Amino acid sequence: MKKLALTSLLAFLTVSGAYAETNYFVGGSAAFKTDNEHSTVFNVAPEFGWKYNSDWDLGVMANFGIDHKYMEDMYSMEGDTYTYGIGAFARYKVAEFGGAKLLLKGSVGVDFATMSPDDDAIDAETFTTLNASVVPMITYDISESFTLYANLNFLGVYAGYNFENKDLGIEDSWSIGAIADSANVANTSDFQIGFLYNF
Repeated sequence: MKKLALTSLLAFLTVSGAYAETNYFVGGSAAFKTDNEHSTVFNVAPEFGWKYNSDWDLGVMANFGIDHKYMEDMYSMEGDTYTYGIGAFARYKVAEFGGAKLLLKGSVGVDFATMSPDDDAIDAETFTTLNASVVPMITYDISESFTLYANLNFLGVYAGYNFENKDLGIEDSWSIGAIADSANVANTSDFQIGFLYNF
């Protein structure tokens, strides 16, 4: 019995020590995009997570955005689309060069988009999408507490499922593909710059 109790105590101390060494982080990113079709997109994405070990990070995230454009494909009117969602992610360190790291970020989540055009028939209509993606990202440790990062979403792969909304003409459907668009590195919402505070 004493041996069992001692073994249990050692196991508890080992687990407690592992949790005590856990590093948490909080932060987020922002993205902005404009184009020649009178479209402006702004998005912010806060996140919170913890470093499981030297190679793996786990966390949760949210996103909030607005897309203002002349909706040429929907009744030819001007309007806004408000987007918001939640998800979870895992990041794996592929390589490290001094304070810089190359990681792969896998995420799953649910996104919502609410339409607000100049048409009462579809105003406040919302459609829902389940999504998953894997994208590369680069981080740089400015100090022990602060990290800058860039999500290179335009080089990722994704899968999504759209739920039907008859009023918006959206059917249940899958979408799978790559987001390769290197021409838009400097001007796209798929290039997100953010920071993390480590504690």
